[in-house]
Amino acid sequence: MKLTKRLVGVGAGALAATAMMGGTAGAVFPDYSGCVTTGNIACINIQSRSGYLDIKGFQAPIGESLQISGSFDVNGRFTPKLGTTGVIARPIQVPGGILGIDFPLPGNAVTATAKLAGPTSSLRVDAGNQIVAMPMKLELTNPIIGPGCQIGSNSNPVNVNLIPGTTNPPAPNRPITGSYGRGGLVGTDQIQIFGAVNVDNSFSIPGASNCGIGLGLINSLINLKLKLPSAAGNNTLVIGNDIGIRGIS
Repeated sequence: MKLTKRLVGVGAGALAATAMMGGTAGAVFPDYSGCVTTGNIACINIQSRSGYLDIKGFQAPIGESLQISGSFDVNGRFTPKLGTTGVIARPIQVPGGILGIDFPLPGNAVTATAKLAGPTSSLRVDAGNQIVAMPMKLELTNPIIGPGCQIGSNSNPVNVNLIPGTTNPPAPNRPITGSYGRGGLVGTDQIQIFGAVNVDNSFSIPGASNCGIGLGLINSLINLKLKLPSAAGNNTLVIGNDIGIRGIS
C-alpha cells in the first residue's frame, strides 16, 4: 500500500500538503537502519541541520548533532531504532568552555550531549504534525567536570515539545513560529521533507548535578556559566530538521 494512504491514520495532512513541493536528499539522509518493522507502518528518521539552544541569552549551536530514529504504528506509537533510545546525538561544543572564554586552554573545552531522560516510551513523535516531545538531559564532558555531570536527569528532566507551529510561552519570552519545510514523494513508499523548523520556548532547565568527580563540587560553577537553573520563559530551542518517512510493506 502506498505510504500516503498508510499515514492517514496518524494525521498526515501536513505531510501530504508539503509532499507536492519537491526536494532533494543529502548523501547520508535518510538513515532507516535498525528500524523495527514488526507491528509498525513506517520508519522515521529526523536529522538536525541547524539551530541553537538559548538559556537566558547564553547560546549553544545545535548543528548536525541530533537524530531521532525509529518507527511508529497506526496509532502513532513510537518504537526506537534497535539498540538505541531513539535519540542519537553527537557532542556539541559549549561556547567559552568551562572558564567562559573561547581560547584553547588545557582542560577548558566542554562538550554537551543530548540524551533521553527516562524510558524510550517517554519519547513521542507525531509524524503527521511533525512534532517531537521528550524529556531530555544534557551530559557535560570535560576533564575537570569529571564523569556523570549533567543538566537535567531522569527525575528532573528538561521537557521539550518541539513544534513547527507557533508557541505560547510564559513571559518574558514571546511567541515564535517554526516551519513545516518543503517535501517530496520518493517513489510510492517514502516522503522526505527538508528545512522543517521545530521550536519550543516554554520549557524550564534545572541546575547542574554531579559535576566535579561525580560529587557536585563544581555544580555552582556550571550553574554560573550557563545561568542555571532557568525558569520557563527564559529558554529557547530551535532546530532545523530534515525528515524522512518510509512505509513498511
